[in-house]
Amino acid sequence: MFGKIRKLLDRGPRLTAATPEERIAAIDKLAADDQEALGQLFLNDADRAVRLAALARLTALEPLGAGLEDAALGSAVAERLVAVLDGDAPTKLREHPLVCRATLASAAEPDQAVAAAGFVSPVAERATALAENPRPEVRLTVAQTAWQPEYLAALERAMRGHDKSVHRLAKERLASLKTASQAREQEDAHTAQLIAAAAGLDDDDPHYDARRDAIERDWERHLEQLAATDAALAPFGVAARDLTVTRQRLAGRRRPPKPVPATAGEDFEPMVAAAEVHCESARANCAGEDGAPPLAELRQAAEALQTRWSAAADAQPPAEEASQRFRSLMATAAKQMRLAERAAALAEPTAALLGTDVPALEDGAADAVANAHKVICRLAKNADKLLQRYDWPEEQPPPAALAALRLRRGELDAAAAECAKRFAASAEQVAADVAALRSSIDAGAVHDAVALERKLRDRVKALPPATARPFNAELAEVAARVRELRDWRDFAELPRREALCEQMETLAEAPLAVPEQAEAVKGLRQQWNDLGVADTRKVWQLKKRFDKAAEVAFQPCRDHFKEQAAQRTFNLEQRQAIVSALESYLADNDWQNADWHGVEQVLRQARAEWRQYHPVDHKAGRALSNRFEAVASEIHGLIKAERERNIEHKEALVAEAVAVRESGRTATDKANAMKALQQRWKSVGPTPHKVGQRLWKQFRAECDVVFEARNTVREQRNDRQRGIEEAETLLDELERRADIDPNLDRAAVENCRQRLDEFERLPHELKRRAASVLEYAERALLARRQSE
Repeated sequence: MFGKIRKLLDRGPRLTAATPEERIAAIDKLAADDQEALGQLFLNDADRAVRLAALARLTALEPLGAGLEDAALGSAVAERLVAVLDGDAPTKLREHPLVCRATLASAAEPDQAVAAAGFVSPVAERATALAENPRPEVRLTVAQTAWQPEYLAALERAMRGHDKSVHRLAKERLASLKTASQAREQEDAHTAQLIAAAAGLDDDDPHYDARRDAIERDWERHLEQLAATDAALAPFGVAARDLTVTRQRLAGRRRPPKPVPATAGEDFEPMVAAAEVHCESARANCAGEDGAPPLAELRQAAEALQTRWSAAADAQPPAEEASQRFRSLMATAAKQMRLAERAAALAEPTAALLGTDVPALEDGAADAVANAHKVICRLAKNADKLLQRYDWPEEQPPPAALAALRLRRGELDAAAAECAKRFAASAEQVAADVAALRSSIDAGAVHDAVALERKLRDRVKALPPATARPFNAELAEVAARVRELRDWRDFAELPRREALCEQMETLAEAPLAVPEQAEAVKGLRQQWNDLGVADTRKVWQLKKRFDKAAEVAFQPCRDHFKEQAAQRTFNLEQRQAIVSALESYLADNDWQNADWHGVEQVLRQARAEWRQYHPVDHKAGRALSNRFEAVASEIHGLIKAERERNIEHKEALVAEAVAVRESGRTATDKANAMKALQQRWKSVGPTPHKVGQRLWKQFRAECDVVFEARNTVREQRNDRQRGIEEAETLLDELERRADIDPNLDRAAVENCRQRLDEFERLPHELKRRAASVLEYAERALLARRQSE
């Protein structure tokens, strides 16, 4: 762990250099596999050029995936991902809209571009990306898959003057869509016309069959055209019409009943009873009851029953009472069927009106109430038209749709009443505000008067015209007084505003130091605000001039503050990295076998780095400082505990050194024991500086005594050895001269004897040899004298 921290700190001064150029140079020197550092620089550096330099060498997918959410560099990240992604990349990255956009803009294969296009939205962006692709065949292949109208319109705009083939394809498909859509509208209108024509044929029309045949021929051709048009619109995503339902909308053909042979004297009572059943069935159908016969079946039954009655009446006239009863029942049934037909025809517009919610009046704003009132009035008007078209008899139970419509009409009345109540409250408030406006004018409070007048005009606009009319007249009178008051105010304030504009322009042209500039701009802005809001054209013009100059004047401050904020953010991120590294180091280190010198170095380097990355935002920095101090204190506590153990160990070594010095062993044994203690001393971990120095002096003093004693013994031994060597040399020389030197005399022999006597503690063997050599030299001298 320490190696990682040291490596980070060693390269930190380069990757965190003050200038972007230095950081970019450091990026170029990073190894290709150092993706963690490249990822951190790309995600966290404040300079765009540095981030782009890191991005150009980045291959790790995790930081690249995070960079896709960066609004400034997301597109550049997507282009980089297109270059590094392979088939094993996560689907989330490969299908990311920005990555797909970059793929679409650069794909060399049409299939790749088609697959990417589906993930690029909105369609305008998809069309723009396709226009950026340099390969015409790719653009055309992708365009051939386009059917969405918005996409085709975007392609038509993007390829105009850029790619004629794609532009023509999009234009032709849009034209085809427009033609088919217009045809569909015309067909829907013709459908309604044919249905109305079929329903409008009178059953007693002598030309019924011929006219019905013509309508049915047109109807079949029309259905074929509907299918063809729907097929043309299908590629554009337009839902096809349900032709089965459409076919059923055409009224059934009148089917004349089979002729019933007249039977003389047939009883008409069963037919009256059948008419009563038929009338009840028609009523059930009109009321929408479950199990009621369909309308077409009722019409056929009515025709058959009427034919049967007529045939029987031709053979034998019925009784007047039975005839009236039958006609009354059949007329009632016919009325019920007409009501049912009318209800069916009005079901669609009724459902549309019921599908529109009544505006809520929870918001008490006058303009919101006014808008809601308009919607309520429109809905009430449409509901009244529908109710008039229903023309439903009071004694007749209404169908569910009509009952819901009547209920909705009541809700609209209640909502309108609530609007009127709100309008009345608004009118009272307007009256109070008009009085307040007059008071402000009388008091000369021009700013309050102008603001109140503007608010009053908005409130009066939200009132109904009849309610607003008297207030408009009153406002016209007080508005003149407000204008006069405002003119006097402007006459007094305009010079002051112009002076403030000039002062601000001076600051913009010749800015001060950043702190003084910020205070000056703030002060001028406060003076401007103290003059009140801009409520005239001249003041608005001066305000635009003042704001423009203030923007220029404050820009250096804004840039400075932005740089400071970026630096604080960067410092905070670096401190977060330091805290995380220390926390991981504390958690992962083997403290039973720790390198305590290394631990101290880690803590020192961490504190040095921590002080370097300053300042940071106070709130976030305070929490981070607490984390740093907590982990640093815990590590320091471990170091302190180790130091205390080491003090005890060194004190024990000092005691052992004293014991060695005082022991009766030889100097050499003492010195060897001290050397062993010194090796053990070196293996002891760190201690506090002062205590360590004190113990070291004590230990060193004991060692010095022992080593000095050893050195004394060693010097004595060396002196004796040198004496032995010199004595042997002297004896060798005397022995040689005794053999060959004729000039050897007794003085030389005596001199040798004296020098030998000066040596102390010569070995016995050497003393015996000395006596022998001296005796030999004496005999040699005697022999030479005798020979002379």
